[in-house]
Amino acid sequence: MPNRVGALLAAPSQSSGAAQSRQHGQEADNTARTRGRSKQRPYGFFVGYNPLMPATATPKKPAPPKKPRKPEFSPTRLRSFLSCPMMYRLDYVDKVGKFYHRARAGFTFGSTLHQALQTFHEDGGSAVVSAPELVAKMETVWQSQGYESAAHEADHKVEAARILETYHAASEARAEETRPFLIEKMLKWDMGPFVLTGRIDRIDEHLSDGALEIVDYKSGRMGVTEADVKSALAMSVYQLLAKRNNPDRRVYATIHALRGGVTASASYTDEELLELEEDLRGIGITILEKDFEAVRPVPLPDVCPWCDFLPLCTRAWKREGRDYVEELALKIPE
Repeated sequence: MPNRVGALLAAPSQSSGAAQSRQHGQEADNTARTRGRSKQRPYGFFVGYNPLMPATATPKKPAPPKKPRKPEFSPTRLRSFLSCPMMYRLDYVDKVGKFYHRARAGFTFGSTLHQALQTFHEDGGSAVVSAPELVAKMETVWQSQGYESAAHEADHKVEAARILETYHAASEARAEETRPFLIEKMLKWDMGPFVLTGRIDRIDEHLSDGALEIVDYKSGRMGVTEADVKSALAMSVYQLLAKRNNPDRRVYATIHALRGGVTASASYTDEELLELEEDLRGIGITILEKDFEAVRPVPLPDVCPWCDFLPLCTRAWKREGRDYVEELALKIPE
């Protein structure tokens, strides 16, 4: 394509010699006048001159490159890797979870209760919010995803109201002993190669000795034991995070089984927390050094039947001619 700008800037069009002479004469006069003005004006106006910029201004130095952020590992990420490296790869490396994760009634029910209880404590707890007001708040944050039918959803809503009324009574009973220290707070601790994180439902401060009690809601449980708390990865991580961020406080963890309205507590010694910290650091380093491109799906009877990625993995097993149905002891309808 011809250069249109070049054409416009090409040699002047043909004209008479006189016209060209007049043009050259005018250009000479203009040049002389311009030179005269430039001597009178100390700064002179020229192409690229900015009257607002001092003559001695220097260009700004480029900003130093930002330090790359350290990877962060939460209990959910750690549990995913420990359960199945392929699950971790699909969720956090390939990031295809949004195409496979399904809404489930249990998750939706738990999310609704968590939101209602968060607002309840942020607004002042049982001293300010009545039981009917707490139930009404649940109605405003109710979510409908994942329920099998309208009747299934209605049953869960009735159960949610019962749970919250029971919770309110328990909250009143301990109001004189504790006060909220943190509500739905993300805690972090630098582990060297990565940052350990955990979002905690609530931490209560005991007024008698200043001890910090981590409280974690479990919406699907009827009961809980001390052994359950002690063996739960998330509760262990929460205790480590709370203790490292508050080293002068006694810290322990409690699981509140909302359906049953019961709780159980457990704590770690300083030695146990130190050992836990080293174990978690080792797991994190293993994840960072893992070649996930080489990870392939492996049938795991205790994991696969409840995994949202099972359809994806079964396609890979079919291509391999693998009898995954027998390996997983799955009951496939005929």
